[in-house]
Amino acid sequence: MSNDATTLAVPPFCNPDEPPKNYRDYPRDLRPSRLATTMAHSGALLEFGVPIAFLLTPLGTAPVVAVVLMLLLHGYITSNVPMGVPIEWNVAVVYGAMALFWAHTRVPMWSVGPPWIVAFLVVMLAVLPLLGNFAPARLSFLMAMRYYAGNWAYSIWLFKGETYRKLGKLATSSPWVYDQLARFYDQRTAVGLVGKVMGFRLMHLHGRALLILVPKAVDRLEDYEWMDGEIVAGLALGWNFGEGHLHQEQLLESIQAQCGFEAGELRCIFVESQPMGGSTLAYRIVDAKTGEMERGELPIAELRSRQPWEAPA
Repeated sequence: MSNDATTLAVPPFCNPDEPPKNYRDYPRDLRPSRLATTMAHSGALLEFGVPIAFLLTPLGTAPVVAVVLMLLLHGYITSNVPMGVPIEWNVAVVYGAMALFWAHTRVPMWSVGPPWIVAFLVVMLAVLPLLGNFAPARLSFLMAMRYYAGNWAYSIWLFKGETYRKLGKLATSSPWVYDQLARFYDQRTAVGLVGKVMGFRLMHLHGRALLILVPKAVDRLEDYEWMDGEIVAGLALGWNFGEGHLHQEQLLESIQAQCGFEAGELRCIFVESQPMGGSTLAYRIVDAKTGEMERGELPIAELRSRQPWEAPA
């Protein structure tokens, strides 16, 4: 990966005379621009504003403002066809809001059912999301409702040389990712496709921690095969859904018990998501055989100041 940002080519869908406005100075500075930051905060306000608008609408009154905000929110999401988003969920939410709030404006929310249903909804919709946001390591980001927030737990698995072949001892759902891609692409193209996953991580704020952590995990990255934990989980478990807790120490211990990696043959970097109100990212570096090598925290402010390709001085 080049350290010279000026060598990056402008994508064919971009007008060179009108660079993307969501970056500060594309392609030299890929930190979010003021416009991108404003849009992000506006999206968060809209997410919170929709349920608040429904709650504040008086009984018997059509929730016009809330419905308009809801349609703006889910219409925007659907029109962008975002990666990994179950679009049918957005349709179901719009239908549910119309059925619950527009068609039955005189029904109060406390008439939802017996007390145990109310208690269940409070736990699932308030208690668990709060716990998952203040202590993300304790709960799945799915239960905490943190999906697609750009702030997830994740892991990177580094296999020395061809030691990834030891994964063949597992009863897996699919072959090694490059063996799958080899059926359709040449090696250069396959490496480029998997490299997009690496680029995806580094473009997110939490992924920029890897430029600090990878040199701590291995002496020479050139000797290792970099694989995202989601891909390893998909291979070993048949499922991942972006849940970083699925491919942390527990999965590593299970794989090690069956594959028997030697010291230095498999190193893993586990990064936890930023807690609500927190200012750091917690991380752990683990060797498959010898165990934990290092743990610590990285300041968010430092990561925000870095480019996706910028290694520490």
